[in-house]
Amino acid sequence: MSSPSPRSTSSPSKPQLSVRKKILFSFVFVVGVLGTIELVLRAARIGEPPAIGVLRFGYDTGIPIFDADGIEREGEFYQDVPLFEADPNLFWKPIADTPFTGADGLRLPAPSQKSKEDGAYRIGVIGDSCSFLGEKVYPARFANLLRQSTNREIEVANASCPGYTSFQGERRLQTLWPWEPDVVLVYFGWNDHWKSLNGQTDQDTMQRQILSDRARTWLGKSRIFWCMYSLRTKLAPLKSIRDAPVRVPLDHYRENLQAILANVKERNLPVIFITAPSAYRNGKVPPWSYEFFGQFYGMSPEEVANIPQTHRQYNDVVRQIAETNSSAYLVDVAAAWGKAEDEPKDPERFRSDRIHLTEQGHQEIAEQLLQRWNTEDLGNAELGLTAELETK
Repeated sequence: MSSPSPRSTSSPSKPQLSVRKKILFSFVFVVGVLGTIELVLRAARIGEPPAIGVLRFGYDTGIPIFDADGIEREGEFYQDVPLFEADPNLFWKPIADTPFTGADGLRLPAPSQKSKEDGAYRIGVIGDSCSFLGEKVYPARFANLLRQSTNREIEVANASCPGYTSFQGERRLQTLWPWEPDVVLVYFGWNDHWKSLNGQTDQDTMQRQILSDRARTWLGKSRIFWCMYSLRTKLAPLKSIRDAPVRVPLDHYRENLQAILANVKERNLPVIFITAPSAYRNGKVPPWSYEFFGQFYGMSPEEVANIPQTHRQYNDVVRQIAETNSSAYLVDVAAAWGKAEDEPKDPERFRSDRIHLTEQGHQEIAEQLLQRWNTEDLGNAELGLTAELETK
């Protein structure tokens, strides 16, 4: 008799996890791993957000103040009220309605309202302190000359600001459009080739400022995020002042001016570029400049000695852009005043720093603008002025 076959036995099946639980456990695992990595990075002080992007241009706060340069007259201090305030898009900008500014921080004299009166002609200006400092700066003097020549109402919307480079100017240009200018004057160069006191170009500084804004969001609080960002972009540390770049390298300067020109052309307006003149002649710089630029700009003696040559390169870019664009016009003040026989006139045209303009200097630039305006290119009805100007 055969023995009964053993009863087949099967091991009980393991309970299967639902899809929902699998997702939940996976999420918890990933969060745990990321949380552990985050804690390790924080403990090791790795992946800290970049420093807030503040442009140090000779001022600890990143906002200009005025010393003996003077707003209206050289050597006069003005410290009664602040004149500039921080701006996320421009680093700083003029405060509106001060003794020197009108609405929107435009340099006085400024239009009383944005909309133009019938028949009014408005000159828009972007530039640096060379277009801002003085009792009556060249744009206002140019407007007076046009007013006398045409018997029309000529207004000026001067959006210039001390310390500005072409990088800031290209952004500041947007301030002009609500004022409906009929022509735009552009005067930059000096601040562009000064060394950056925070070790970054203006463009890099703005990028750091944007990153700092992100750092204030919930994502920006993650060290993992900043580690990944650093790996992707190889974010460089700030350089020392001795090794720092200029605020706007020459190639960037060209790009900024081209962007300004393109923006103006979109509105079918003419743009007049002005080369920035100076009394730094024949490769010579005054003896005091070595100590001054060395102390405040971290420039080596070689860099100081090369200021005239460097500045000439930036003016050459202005000339090239004006020569190669039909809607751009040039008033080459630097060339007109750079002749050897004109050297005795320098003290009449420039303040003691040999860069900023005296009242005589502003007047002569205004006269050169009028002279250029009276040429076949600019003295015509297409720009909104009567033919009276052509025969003046």
